[in-house]
Amino acid sequence: MKLTKLLTAGSLALLSSAFGEEPVIPTGFLDASALLVREASNVDLNWEVNIPASEVEELIEIPEENPTIIAKEDVAFQVRMLGAEYAYLNNYVLARGSYQYADSPYYRFFNGYGDDANALTNRSCDILRTGEELRFRFRGSRNGFRNVPWQHREWFPYRFSRNEEGTLILKNGDQLPERATPSGQIDIASFLAPYLAEDLKTIKIGPKDLIILAELNRELDDEEADFQDFVILVSFTEAENGECTRRWNGPPPPAPAPTTPAVPTTPSEPSAPPVIPELPEIPGLPE
Repeated sequence: MKLTKLLTAGSLALLSSAFGEEPVIPTGFLDASALLVREASNVDLNWEVNIPASEVEELIEIPEENPTIIAKEDVAFQVRMLGAEYAYLNNYVLARGSYQYADSPYYRFFNGYGDDANALTNRSCDILRTGEELRFRFRGSRNGFRNVPWQHREWFPYRFSRNEEGTLILKNGDQLPERATPSGQIDIASFLAPYLAEDLKTIKIGPKDLIILAELNRELDDEEADFQDFVILVSFTEAENGECTRRWNGPPPPAPAPTTPAVPTTPSEPSAPPVIPELPEIPGLPE
């Protein structure tokens, strides 16, 4: 079985290289019980081959009835900020993005304007344990222009990746939503061009990547909803093959309650009942 996996892994690597994709490189170990073996004697071999996942569906699950991200095994993920075409009258408006898993707090990976978005500098890396749900949330300001003081900024409600009313999760081969681009804004296909096929309609990303689009101030059925207000690229790999460290390990366990040794009691005579005080006299009231 192990030999079959090893040969299969080698074939996959050759095929991937032939088609110009990143080859699948197996990892593992081989141990022998002896360095030198006499003729007609036996040696014990202990070996294991691990073949990395080739598609994102091998690492995570995205239920159709509830579009969210659930880890099938321990996975490392990296979030890159691709764009934030969240603007009004050609002026960028403040937008925020963060993620959360298990009982962790929300970790913010972007807080800025469209011209601050950069896939090379706006990156976050973390680890998701088996069965955990990865949740993203996005928020746009109503009036968060650069010259508006922070105490006067107002905000739209949060949009969550587990609620399809405000976000879309796309993988390699999916179609870009056909949405009208409001006047004065860049078309989504322009800043997503490196991640689209030649038709500028089909998502073309790595087999273990996702693109998440968020609309920050309109509903899903709104004709003006273009889903280009917030765009991120999420890349997954096996946790042992990634370079991420887990940011959240849960709160420390509660300290045990102090215990006091029980004091032995000795029988005693019953105490006298408490003395009930007499009612005070209130002057001016009739007898």
